[in-house]
Amino acid sequence: MTGIPQEFNLEVTALPRDQVKDALRGLLHSIFFHRLLINVLPRELRVLNTSVSITDSKDVERLIEEKIAEFLHNTSPTQIKQGKLALFFYEKRLKKNWFQFTKTEEFVCWEQWSITLNLVQVPKSEQEKLKSVKSVENQFTQCLMKILKIVNDYKEHIPSITTTEGNPFPYQIAIQSQTESWNSMIKRMLVTDAPTIASSTHTIVPASNPTSRPSSIKSEGKM
Repeated sequence: MTGIPQEFNLEVTALPRDQVKDALRGLLHSIFFHRLLINVLPRELRVLNTSVSITDSKDVERLIEEKIAEFLHNTSPTQIKQGKLALFFYEKRLKKNWFQFTKTEEFVCWEQWSITLNLVQVPKSEQEKLKSVKSVENQFTQCLMKILKIVNDYKEHIPSITTTEGNPFPYQIAIQSQTESWNSMIKRMLVTDAPTIASSTHTIVPASNPTSRPSSIKSEGKM
């Protein structure tokens, strides 16, 4: 496998465990809304005092919920202070076999999103809870704005959609476990655990303008 994916990073600090689901759900859905480059029907997700535009893909929704559950399972309430996950988007490229002088196809990662959540226990007093909620909501909005800026500023690396047969850009979400380093996990997802050609079977219809979508953020407060 060749090529280095474009990488983007998001981080939330002092995140109470009871808000992990909302934070991850909103961030992941926002990324997919801008990077699932097919025709979708926009829906609205209300989370952390902000309305986030999401896709109508049941596969995406199912994957996000599964990975949120896995993230919570891997982060012990009493021991783990930080949790990390990564979202990968892949494209199909030709791979030349120098020994057999033939060309085969493989999926190569063209974009990687890394999300870091620094976890804290749920505040006990009402005053602490209110302060924490405000902090998380502000950070969440900032992350959504960062996603929007990234998708508007970085477009040159997005591959062309060349087929309507199957899913041209497979995606995967990986959660760092307690027994594997972050670098090892990333390497595994880029090389050994990248999607296979045979696994890409879902038929899609390309969007008319795949690199541009409206803002996915609607907040009641100031940004």
